[in-house]
Amino acid sequence: MNGEKTVLICENSMEGIFTAVYDGWLDGTGNHEVEVRTCMPDNLELFCTYRAIETDQVKAGKVMRTILMKLGTEIYEYICYAAVSLHPDRGTAIYRVLRKALGHGRCNTRVMEALADPDVCLVAKLRTKVWHEFHRYLGFVRFYEVGGGVLFSRIRPENDILAMLGPHFSNRFPNENWMIYDEGRETVLLHPKRGECSLRSGVTLSEEYRETLSNTEEYEELWRCFCKSITIQERTNGMLQQQFLPLKFRKNMTEFT
Repeated sequence: MNGEKTVLICENSMEGIFTAVYDGWLDGTGNHEVEVRTCMPDNLELFCTYRAIETDQVKAGKVMRTILMKLGTEIYEYICYAAVSLHPDRGTAIYRVLRKALGHGRCNTRVMEALADPDVCLVAKLRTKVWHEFHRYLGFVRFYEVGGGVLFSRIRPENDILAMLGPHFSNRFPNENWMIYDEGRETVLLHPKRGECSLRSGVTLSEEYRETLSNTEEYEELWRCFCKSITIQERTNGMLQQQFLPLKFRKNMTEFT
């Protein structure tokens, strides 16, 4: 029946969104409207079907490979950055952009140039926003030793960029045991020495462990002294510093704690 609408409710993750794209592809034909959401809306609509989508790594992998092979690495990057953002409409926008690029046998590698299209425009804006936060964290992550030769870092990103940090820090510290903890999402990125990164969800730090992490170590104090020693007070520009290093990043940076 024309005019039908299906809302796919998926896991709040990149893999969850890609699984929903895979499962909803056949539904998006003719006048059948499809939306992809990461949570059930507060107000349910009449004449609308709601389907729960279980994350499937195989299906998500197929969608990823299709984007890469048919649309190229640039559009793949746009889609992936948008997928880890917090915007509630990102799943629907991603689905619709992919339909416009690949639907009905098309292979439109210039789909992201159509910025007058609201879905393309949203994906482009989300990509830019997430890209900026991701690249800031490449320089703002601070590690410190927590015992046993393990390096630990805490971050609180707005977007779900934790997994994206893995390749960079694996290349920087391939011979170290380290972990980066996303406080807001209670997720940790683990890297064993000379091994591969892995994600663990639902990780809560105990009070005892939090106290251990809060103890000031010798090397942390040395780093603070170094930062203070190279500061030229006469050239201090607080507004410019805040522009390049917003306050929200400083909570877990050694030189500001």
